Amino acid sequence: MSLATLLYEKGKTNPSKTFLIGEKTLTYNEAIEEISSIASNFSPGETVVHLMYNSIPSILAYLAAFWAGSKIIALDPLTSAEDLKFILEDAKPAAVITDDEIYNREKNILKDYKVITKLQKKEKIREPYEYKDNEAGLIYYYAGIAGKTMQVLHSPRRVIKNIEESYDTSQIKEIRSVLTVPLAHVLGNSVLGITIKSGGTMYVMKKFNVKELINAVQTYRINYLSTVPMIYDSLLSENADLSSLELCISSAAPLSPNTLKSFKEKYGKDILQAYGCTECLGVTYQPKEYAGILTIGKPLPSVEIKIVKDDGKEAKIGEVGELWVKSPWVMLGYKDQNETKKVFEGDWLKTGDLVTIDERGLLYFRGVKKRMLKYKGYPIFPRDLEDILRTHEMVIDAKVLGEDEGNLGQKPVAYVIVKERRSGLEEELLNFVNSKVAFYKKLKKVYIVDKLP
Repeated sequence: MSLATLLYEKGKTNPSKTFLIGEKTLTYNEAIEEISSIASNFSPGETVVHLMYNSIPSILAYLAAFWAGSKIIALDPLTSAEDLKFILEDAKPAAVITDDEIYNREKNILKDYKVITKLQKKEKIREPYEYKDNEAGLIYYYAGIAGKTMQVLHSPRRVIKNIEESYDTSQIKEIRSVLTVPLAHVLGNSVLGITIKSGGTMYVMKKFNVKELINAVQTYRINYLSTVPMIYDSLLSENADLSSLELCISSAAPLSPNTLKSFKEKYGKDILQAYGCTECLGVTYQPKEYAGILTIGKPLPSVEIKIVKDDGKEAKIGEVGELWVKSPWVMLGYKDQNETKKVFEGDWLKTGDLVTIDERGLLYFRGVKKRMLKYKGYPIFPRDLEDILRTHEMVIDAKVLGEDEGNLGQKPVAYVIVKERRSGLEEELLNFVNSKVAFYKKLKKVYIVDKLP
């Protein structure tokens, strides 16, 4: 079972149903015909990097790699420079699927790899590959719990279990969705999967544009919007007809009370929160009867949780503790087994997120124990930025922390001890780091200090 298998099954029941809308429109049958014709570009078990902006060809390539039984490394299309170089050297992929825009931007790094920007149609693979339950087939590189860039291994079969339960809690029979975040994110993969599970239709946005989103909602009567808080803020600055929306979900970053209240007042729509992470996928959902409460909701039906305090005892109602999760779809592990051992206690995955629970069983996000920042919905690992700073000849040591930016999250700033102070060194260090990382990871300020905070 995988996303490709799910698509194959839905294609049998309603082949003429519209599946994807974007540069072109494809039915389920048309998508399956294309996917089965390009899947033979890949082989079972080989590692394929998917590095593309959202588009119809991007989604077809992604599903084709599953159809063939490959190990898909899903990379954010903004991954660049040193980050991309590190990932490719670590992954050693058989091929990198990308688009012309990214290839032209990153060709100096990509030149040493087999790069495919257009998949050729070949002999059809009639039926999708069947992954084993413990077989890695979807790999992310954003290890939020460990707090660094490394492989997070998932079973495509287990991913489907998460998608099925998330769909069931939506209480919408046929999903009409819009993909507003990169497919390479857990949230993007979930939106695609839930749409396929329902036999529904998905509008594909290449890059987020609020006017395009509003037009898509109105034109295609979108009824399911699962996205990040920043996009709800963007909609608040517009006057739109969002009457077709039946379910609005916010995840990937905490939602502000003001956004929750203002969206309800302006559009008459409740925003419900969900919680998950790269290592454990979707964990919670907010039942509709608890709309209007700033909670991350309750565990999905197959999820077990416990909240553990620093002394190792389970937290009581209202007490803050670390969220531990047990579910049928947590990651298989990290590529680094030593790092895997650190985050598991038996079958329990220690998320590094701090929560409380109330007498109704509702969970509330209270902060993080792990070293990770979230900015504009993107994960930022301070250790990555600190490692780059320490390679500068003037730096003795560095520490990266987050400064509050409201609904945008926390912006990364660096505190640095240097060998010798000189004019313009802060700017030099800022440029040194920011030339090597994706836009969302860029440092916003450097403070030269005598002692690290």
